[in-house]
Amino acid sequence: MGHGQETGPSTLARQRNFCSRPLHLVPEVAIFLGSLAGGLIAGDPMRHNTVRWMAFITQAGVGLGLAKEVMVKFPEWGTSFATIIISVIIINQIIGPPFFKWVIHLVGESHQRAEEPIFDGTRDAIIFGLESQALALARQLYSHGWQVKIACNSVERMIDVTGTNIKVSPFTGLDLAMLNQLDARRAEAIVLLLSDEENYKICELAYEHIGTKQLVVRLHNRENFERFHALGALIVEPATAIVSLLDHFVRSPVATSLLLGMEENQDVVDLEVRNPALHGLALRELRLPLDCLVLSVHRGGHTLLSHGYTRLELGDWLTVVGAPDSLEEVLRRFEEQI
Repeated sequence: MGHGQETGPSTLARQRNFCSRPLHLVPEVAIFLGSLAGGLIAGDPMRHNTVRWMAFITQAGVGLGLAKEVMVKFPEWGTSFATIIISVIIINQIIGPPFFKWVIHLVGESHQRAEEPIFDGTRDAIIFGLESQALALARQLYSHGWQVKIACNSVERMIDVTGTNIKVSPFTGLDLAMLNQLDARRAEAIVLLLSDEENYKICELAYEHIGTKQLVVRLHNRENFERFHALGALIVEPATAIVSLLDHFVRSPVATSLLLGMEENQDVVDLEVRNPALHGLALRELRLPLDCLVLSVHRGGHTLLSHGYTRLELGDWLTVVGAPDSLEEVLRRFEEQI
């Protein structure tokens, strides 16, 4: 009994001293060492291994249940221990989400759309894939005032473009360096006519690192539709495009001819409101040329049924029909930066 009386106080003192130590660092150190060791064993890049622990800070696991059990079984020092554990969990839940977001961006896994480049006043387009359709599209865009560049990754597929105003640029690899080499940041639109896998890789790079406004993809396999759609790409499916076009010619021949530019001295274009002087202005106050008409206003992912009292906002897209010369005049007015 005397021996128990001698050791009891010292044991309790040691327990209290244990609880007073900085236990709040133990979970983070354990998470860091565990994630580092796991990454090394898996052969992951060291750049990822050293920051992976930040993604697991918010994991409380069985911490709360463990704290409760300790508090019940060891009432002498369990309450202090549980208080420390719960405090650590609360702190981790506060700082964990910002750390998780930061590390996702750091390792390049956020997959968010990059900020759209500032318009430089020239409409540029890059077409990936050198073939007859690419050349026809390039000529059509060039006739409408676009600067077009065709990118080709195969010498065997090179076509003689002598005597045309189309620039052909060879490229190797599907990485960001290739897009920078093609000066893709200046492009208002990128058209992809390669295989689905090549198209997706380029589309993903442009989406995440460049923010290209229009990504147009010619789809080969219907199963890949959702992948491209998730990146905001405009998808053309050859298998159904002709059927859809014929259907519209049957049901709406005049409107379809107009949209395809087949009507003489008539064309349809989409114009973005970039001129701050037009912000808040009603359509009836635009004083457009008499041979131009606004068909619709697209804002925030929705198409507005426009009328004379519809007020414009910066970033709106207007679908306008009219004579080509008049449309060029309207285009310059809408894209003027003041």
